[in-house]
Amino acid sequence: MTKMTTIAILLLATAGACSKKTDGAPASATKSTDTPAAAPAVAPAPVVTAEPAAAPAPAATGPSADETKEYLGLKLAPMGKWKPTWDGDAKVAKWENEEYMTSIVVRVVKDKLDTIDDLKEAAPMMMQLGTAITKVDETNKTDKGWYAVVTDDEGKNNEMVYVRKFGGSQIVCSGNTTKRKDAMSAGGITKEEITKACESLTVK
Repeated sequence: MTKMTTIAILLLATAGACSKKTDGAPASATKSTDTPAAAPAVAPAPVVTAEPAAAPAPAATGPSADETKEYLGLKLAPMGKWKPTWDGDAKVAKWENEEYMTSIVVRVVKDKLDTIDDLKEAAPMMMQLGTAITKVDETNKTDKGWYAVVTDDEGKNNEMVYVRKFGGSQIVCSGNTTKRKDAMSAGGITKEEITKACESLTVK
């Protein structure tokens, strides 16, 4: 065997071995061109904002009743036999009538008297009532304020209480509506008389 023949045999053998290795090798993995699925979008968390604070109630404006002034700074006009009077010591304005033992009384009151429940709570300490309220005979709102006709804790006396506000002040105008037995008995003022007096009040 010649040298050239030997070299040719070796080359063929080498080529065969390489061919076997190539045929048996697994196909090379190809890089996937598929893009991964996009993650679902997450909605942003809702922004929670605090409720705006309620605006404070506007301060009461306008002329007010004033217990340091004569007649509380109010105008009390005569009504027939009912004449206005002023008690500076007690800081009470009144309409008085010689035919009656009681008066239609006006006072500045600092208690909160927006409802009948407020009136019930304040009644025992109020000069114009001075007792607990055991019965509410009538309540009514008006364009001037509101009023109630109530019975005291003994169940004998009836009082009409009319609550009005002037600017930043509050007044209670009241009268005894208890039916009189005779001319010397307390009470007997009609609801109409009290209403007329209380609704006639204006600030000077």
